Amino acid sequence: MDKFEIRPANHYDRGHVIKLMSQTYPGDMCSRYEWLYEANPHGEALTWLAIERGTGEAVGCTSIFPRKVIVRGRERIGGIGGDCFIEPRVRRQGLATALHSMSFAQMRERGVDFMYGPPTRNNLSALVKAGSHLVTTYKRSVRPLTSRGIYRAAFSRMPTKGQAHLANIPIMVLDRLTRSNASGYTLEEIHEFGAEFDGMFQRASTEHPVACRRDCSYLAWRYLAAPARSQTPLAVRQNGRLEGFVAIERAGEFAAIADLFSAPDAKLMDAILQLAIENAAAAGCSSIEISLTQDSARARRVRRHGFIGREERGFQVAVANEDPQFDVLLKAQSWHFTEADQDMDRVFVNPIAALHS
Repeated sequence: MDKFEIRPANHYDRGHVIKLMSQTYPGDMCSRYEWLYEANPHGEALTWLAIERGTGEAVGCTSIFPRKVIVRGRERIGGIGGDCFIEPRVRRQGLATALHSMSFAQMRERGVDFMYGPPTRNNLSALVKAGSHLVTTYKRSVRPLTSRGIYRAAFSRMPTKGQAHLANIPIMVLDRLTRSNASGYTLEEIHEFGAEFDGMFQRASTEHPVACRRDCSYLAWRYLAAPARSQTPLAVRQNGRLEGFVAIERAGEFAAIADLFSAPDAKLMDAILQLAIENAAAAGCSSIEISLTQDSARARRVRRHGFIGREERGFQVAVANEDPQFDVLLKAQSWHFTEADQDMDRVFVNPIAALHS
């Protein structure tokens, strides 16, 4: 590590971060930087750089994006770990672990109590080496909406016996077997986030051990100001009263539930999932997918609605051993985490790849 300097980034390092992350982000990284790193209403990003001493070149980075989190009724500042990248020519020299170690050592003095998220497999190893804890798994699941969708969901890899059997079930039968009662509930596209969303979150968050805050300012930034604007936010109402929130992204024949939040009531969660399935089917999609932490209440409801489990990766939490809420943060059942919680403005980064996934 004598060849590299690991240090916090500042505003003058903007170009370094954009250059590094442009190698992994397919869109306009300048717009993404302004939105994600600088405009987040929960706080500006904390970034660390690896500088090669011999050339002065930035060859690696990692970031923590602040997020207000309600933990057992107490609001705290957590952070989503992301945007870790190491130039290929300097990999396998411990740079990722060194970046994470420094970020863990310095994040609390910079205002972030704990960091969490589902990194890539290689990055997970570096995070655990740096002191993070593997808490649960984060799994993508696909719900077929057409017979074509059933076949692709079951056979794009070696199917289990259950998946092979599912591929032979007509879609009308699958719909009938998994349908939930959503009468009285409606979906309504959101063009402005009013104070009722603060009220809904306040009510629902009291029933979650850990809930990433979805207040008005955050939701407006997250969905109405995102560079791609590819995720449609929808209010879930029962007899006019706001009871939940869902965001759906469509790319051609594919749909994804990017976000879903409500009180963890089984009937309400089932109704929201049913409405999302019907919304995607009405749009002509062949499948709809969702990614969730696997010990959450919603993950159980997803399986009940005919979603087929696909790839998964680890979900980790980095927190000090002396943290007063250490046990809650490291309990798998505490976390309800979706794709939207990663603050990515697109689920389908490469829609063509979805044909083979």
